[in-house]
Amino acid sequence: MFTQLISKACGSLRSTKCFSVVHYVLCTFLVVVLFHASASAQGRFTASAPKTVAENQNFNLTYTLENANGSNLKLPAFTDFTLIGGPSTSTSMQIINGRVTQSASYTYVLRPKAQGTFTIAPATIDVGGATVESNSVTITVTAPSSQPQSQQNSRGQSGGQPQTNAELQKQLKDDVFVRVSLSKTSVYKGQLLTATFRLYFRQNLTGFNLNKAPLLDGFWSKEVDLDPNRKQTVEVINGRQFYAIDILKYNLYPQRAGTLQIGSAEINTAAQVVVRSQSNDPFDDFFNDPFFNMGRTQNVPLTLRTDPVSVNVKELPAEGRPADFAGAVGKFSFSTSLSGNEAKTDDPVTYTMKITGEGNLNLIDAPSLHLPSGFEVYDPKVKENISAGAGGMSGSKQFDYLIIPRLPGEFTIGGQPFSYFDPSTGKYVTIPSPDFRLKITGEPSKNANTNASSSYTAQQNVSVLGEDIRYIKTGTPSLSVNARPFFGSAGFIALYVMPFLAFIGLIAVRRRNESLEADIMGAKRRRALRLAKKRLQVAEKHLKQNQRKNFYDELSRAVWGYLSDKLNIDLAMLSKENVEAKLIGRGVSGETVAKMQQLLSACELSLYSPSADAGEMQKDYTSALNIIADLEDEIKRK
Repeated sequence: MFTQLISKACGSLRSTKCFSVVHYVLCTFLVVVLFHASASAQGRFTASAPKTVAENQNFNLTYTLENANGSNLKLPAFTDFTLIGGPSTSTSMQIINGRVTQSASYTYVLRPKAQGTFTIAPATIDVGGATVESNSVTITVTAPSSQPQSQQNSRGQSGGQPQTNAELQKQLKDDVFVRVSLSKTSVYKGQLLTATFRLYFRQNLTGFNLNKAPLLDGFWSKEVDLDPNRKQTVEVINGRQFYAIDILKYNLYPQRAGTLQIGSAEINTAAQVVVRSQSNDPFDDFFNDPFFNMGRTQNVPLTLRTDPVSVNVKELPAEGRPADFAGAVGKFSFSTSLSGNEAKTDDPVTYTMKITGEGNLNLIDAPSLHLPSGFEVYDPKVKENISAGAGGMSGSKQFDYLIIPRLPGEFTIGGQPFSYFDPSTGKYVTIPSPDFRLKITGEPSKNANTNASSSYTAQQNVSVLGEDIRYIKTGTPSLSVNARPFFGSAGFIALYVMPFLAFIGLIAVRRRNESLEADIMGAKRRRALRLAKKRLQVAEKHLKQNQRKNFYDELSRAVWGYLSDKLNIDLAMLSKENVEAKLIGRGVSGETVAKMQQLLSACELSLYSPSADAGEMQKDYTSALNIIADLEDEIKRK
């Protein structure tokens, strides 16, 4: 290996135009240096970042582990900075001050929150059973710069002009892009359609962030949870090899026929580009040799957008549509059951319908239940056991109808058919169910519930008709004449004034309704805390069960959802920057804003980091409760 290394270095020197005795001397010098470095290299863990950055510029924080294998990297809290992306990992061999090192680097993109001098605490990593700590990094944040971020060339000289971000973005146009692919382009209304947003790249990326979610008008959508440990694949497009990774996936169920459009999504990322020197110095051919990796690395920010795509949605056929069809599309099985075949009057009986299979289960309404006279039936209790995966929704949906017999006798509850549309065959399927015999004993009920859906009332009126009719009196009734006229009486005045009072009341009610409809922002703000509490309760359950991914997913939803409703920002437009600006504008203290940003960064890191333990999860959960409480107090005082 060492011999191959020296051979490649010297071969690079021979390829230069100015090959001379000087180059032989330099090659010999490299042999000695490389041999000495390979014998003395030891493991070392360091952190590096620019000493000075402008407030409006991003910068790289890089942790480098040399000559060792590490695991379980733990980052410090970025209190004074916003985590934009990362980590971007790479392994390389470098020559630093004549020393050869094998290294692994973890690069994160940060952005300052304010001006001043700040220190980033050390990070830790496990190496050979021991925990190694990096150095701390001190960064001075200066006033915002009006000039685009630039870098010196790799040798610190002015022989070559650095390329601007705009020039590099133009070069990267065909090397980094995002596309949306559809599982189908023509479907029936209610049929599953999967939309996958995939990132293609030929450069190292520092990470990616969804800046704008696609508009899915006309679809019922469910985002599919992607495996955080998924691997990138290799694809060949137009004869060029690309790395590809799925960044977003939706299960879509179109709700209307016609041509529906999936809007464009916007992704922010940054590509790591090695920029070579462009001077007339003949030694640049040597220092820019890829073997030595001496070109400077520049992070180029990119904003990627997908093109909108259209889907042809066909209406379900009218031919052969069953009368009881209620919109179920997919493949299902159907069963019914009765809790018993004998009961007394006023004793409840449960009639159960269960639908199992794959399709638009969430959108299936309760089937109609037809009962003979003498029963009351209440709205069904719905039990769902539905999972959403890459193949769509699957599971079961159960409807439990509570029916109460009011009359004795023997009854037949007819079979309740269930119909659905199978898109694979383009035909309707009807599944029958059996009849049930039910014997009711006891006396006719006197507790008919007139508020329940019932066919019992008419039957009961007939059965007690003899008790309701009284004997007709045949004598001459004694009648008297009321001499007091109705005109001018209290009743007359009340009837006269009543229309005016009713008119005034209608005007007041209308104005109140208009006021409530106009106060959309107020309604969202009032519900913000209530919805956040519900999601935090779900997160607490995952915390107790030590389900890390589900916990941080629900905790992140709770915090982002609270901020969206409280600050009246559409969820698709939320970002750390506009949340910070809105909170400061609402009079929230800088300390509370910093805690919120730190919590959001912790959630992002923990969603994709396997290192979060129960103690950290409990700490983040408590932090979320305290921060939301602080925001409620500070915004209310404002």
